[in-house]
Amino acid sequence: MLQDKSLIERSIARLRKSLSREPYNLRLCLDSPEEEAVAARLALYIAAATKNNYILKRFADSESKNFSETLRKTPGIQNLNCKIEIGKDLGIIAKPAQDVVTGIINAAFKTPVAIKWTSYLRYAPPDPFWAMINRVVVKGWVILPLDDFERILEEAYEEQILRIAGENELAVGRVSASIDMSLIQDLLRKYAQRPVNITKLSTEGPDPPCMKAILDALKAGENLPHAARFAIATYLLHKGWEVEQIVDLFRTSPDFNEKITRYQVQHIAGQVGGRKEYAVPNCETMNSWGLCPTNLGCGVKNPLQYGRRVAIKKSN
Repeated sequence: MLQDKSLIERSIARLRKSLSREPYNLRLCLDSPEEEAVAARLALYIAAATKNNYILKRFADSESKNFSETLRKTPGIQNLNCKIEIGKDLGIIAKPAQDVVTGIINAAFKTPVAIKWTSYLRYAPPDPFWAMINRVVVKGWVILPLDDFERILEEAYEEQILRIAGENELAVGRVSASIDMSLIQDLLRKYAQRPVNITKLSTEGPDPPCMKAILDALKAGENLPHAARFAIATYLLHKGWEVEQIVDLFRTSPDFNEKITRYQVQHIAGQVGGRKEYAVPNCETMNSWGLCPTNLGCGVKNPLQYGRRVAIKKSN
């Protein structure tokens, strides 16, 4: 396989398109499913062989989104029962909602799905919108609209991609030794994670634990939930950061899109849209979002107060 030049070229093209987030051509999968599957697996091993965690995560994130589009658009797998079977292959326990509950709950959703609470907790995105308290739960089954179930499948697929890369280190090593990695040097230069330059404003003291945790996650190239992105953007804007500095900070996110990120930060800053500048979420809100690592143990009501409080204590 590693001697097949056309396969290697096809795999590198797959990697290149995933990293640049080009729309996936479903016709390729329909016309030659086996060849596409092999090319996708080799593309994953090449991404892992770069030993660059950001490139691997970006590839997995992009491929999982292509997977979602395939689920929605490919004839033959748009059926709910088919998607439930696909979920089973990904380790998700689910069934049609009418097998669990009847009446108004079913009527409230379009094509509702019941997913076992253990599967839900494992794969639900770390975002307040996905908190189980905001969901209908019946006898240990979480009732979801089809769109949300597809998002759960997407998260599970991304985890599976990363797990496959981690469990096949020997295959990744063979790829690294057999393929001329100079063929993807342009990808490494373009997508390799940049060091995060976090400006310190010495007059305001240290960052609170909640914001430090978010900044550390950004440094590590993690995919933050929307609530965390909103919180850190408001916090840094109120500390005096410019919009472009914050945009650069988010470049380490696997799903980074410069145009969208810039607009969202400008919107939070009150520069576009409704021209409303958003306040930093208070500590109660941060805790309810699952973003307070101390469970309201800092002794302040808003993250902006933390640095000043610590500075005052030191001065005394």
